[in-house]
Amino acid sequence: MRNHPRPRGHHPVLFRTLSSSVLVGSASGLRSQMGLAAVVLRADKDGLPSSLRTSAAARLVAVAAGAELLADKSARIPDRLRPGPLVARLVLGGLAGGLLAHAEKGPVVPAAALGSAAALLAAKVGHDLRARAARGVPDRVVAAAEDGLAIALAVAGTGTLAR
Repeated sequence: MRNHPRPRGHHPVLFRTLSSSVLVGSASGLRSQMGLAAVVLRADKDGLPSSLRTSAAARLVAVAAGAELLADKSARIPDRLRPGPLVARLVLGGLAGGLLAHAEKGPVVPAAALGSAAALLAAKVGHDLRARAARGVPDRVVAAAEDGLAIALAVAGTGTLAR
């Protein structure tokens, strides 16, 4: 059997959907609420389940994401790599990736899996980099930079910048 080469760009929507799921999953790894908030707040909501297209859902995810940005600066917040916070990041990263794929009419299960995997990797890398950077820079400054990165990943993943 002979392999036929696929033309370039044969699956641009698939690639875009899966890469976007990695971006929103990564945002969730850094700030657990950020990926889901970006997906729910995006301009094109037609592909989302009806319960997430409401103004109440938009307010809820916006408040949750904002509260997390503020709470992250507190010493009382548990380490993101502890089981509870880490599981939340995996679930929310997968949910964000899966919902984004659903909205784009893409493959939901692979996108959710990639969103979870990206959340796990980003949580670990973000934790380690923050700990290392905080040795020479105040933790709140490092945390604010991490906030900015999480927001940028979420925005890029939902296509506000890329599409």
